[in-house]
Amino acid sequence: MASIKLTVNHLYQLQGNEKKPAHAVTRVYVGDTLLATEEITGMTEDAVSKYLHHSLPEGQAVRVEWDCAGVTAISAAEVHMCPCCHAEE
Repeated sequence: MASIKLTVNHLYQLQGNEKKPAHAVTRVYVGDTLLATEEITGMTEDAVSKYLHHSLPEGQAVRVEWDCAGVTAISAAEVHMCPCCHAEE
């Protein structure tokens, strides 16, 4: 089974000089196929990751699109997981 690592590096809104929680809607694609739509709410300046598993062919281009009114940095990449312990290889 193939896996995608979705990582939120930054998510927040600036209100004046203060950082507040934000809301983002992300769409993760493998090739031209929409794999997942994720809603993310909160605030982070540290990377937070989630793994999305799928049965589409491996080696296709992975991309992520997002809508957010705040400061956002989100990435998605194919990763290989150990089949027995599910650790990232």
